[in-house]
Amino acid sequence: MLRDDIATIQDAEEQGFTGVLNLGIGESGGRSIARRQYHAGALKIIRPHYLDDTGQVYYTIVNPGGGYVGGDGYYQRFALEPGASAVITDQSATKVYRTPGGHVYQRMAFEVEAGGVLEYVPDQLILYRDADFRQDTVVKLAKDASFFMSEIVTPGWSPDKSIFGYEHMHLRTQVEIDGELALVDNLRIDPSSTVHPVSSMGFMGSYTHVASAICFDPQITDATLDAVRDALPSDNGAESSITATDEPGFVLRAVGNRTEDLMATVLAAVNTVRSQFRGQGQLKLRQY
Repeated sequence: MLRDDIATIQDAEEQGFTGVLNLGIGESGGRSIARRQYHAGALKIIRPHYLDDTGQVYYTIVNPGGGYVGGDGYYQRFALEPGASAVITDQSATKVYRTPGGHVYQRMAFEVEAGGVLEYVPDQLILYRDADFRQDTVVKLAKDASFFMSEIVTPGWSPDKSIFGYEHMHLRTQVEIDGELALVDNLRIDPSSTVHPVSSMGFMGSYTHVASAICFDPQITDATLDAVRDALPSDNGAESSITATDEPGFVLRAVGNRTEDLMATVLAAVNTVRSQFRGQGQLKLRQY
């Protein structure tokens, strides 16, 4: 049985996780580089790229197994030293298949020290019929760190053509800034629930896909939130909303019926932050 109390990579290995990844990034000579890189089991890292002249490093995660199945457990940890900057994505969509042997559990840990910048923008999470996926994410930030992470959840193909054939999905994210709790975000979907029907107004309505993004940066103001709202696509069939957090930052929620529409929404948000605060160009994901 996988536990939630994972403090070290050794803890994860002792629990027999299907895949373990540990990446530490530091700054050297104007470039961000790997200080520590370790992966085991069904997780690997592709050789890094540099997409512009800022020294920000770009890493791609790969799951050679092709998908998650019942009883799988994954642990990923990313730690940035002061002044380091990184974009992290994955090579393709994460596919969760039927989980009769128990739910799939993933633990994500992000640590960004003073002046660090971390942007985590993965491809979509696809949940197939009878899939049960649960993810706990813990984020620890310095007061002047910049952090952006997103998730897109989509239903997979089902033989009976049902839209919500998966069993359960729960994403829990906890953010601490200088050791103080700043945010707990829960996104949970139980398609079989009769108490909160997934197709009801105020939940998913007529939409099938959902996106979520969390951003913290000490430079964020009300004007920043207005700029992000103005940048979000308004004509692609997706509906989105931005909510300010107590610490300088925001949470984005969006619903739609196509992955590409929600990815466009996520990229519009992160690109606004990149442009306003660091003068960087648009993020164009390279997944090879």
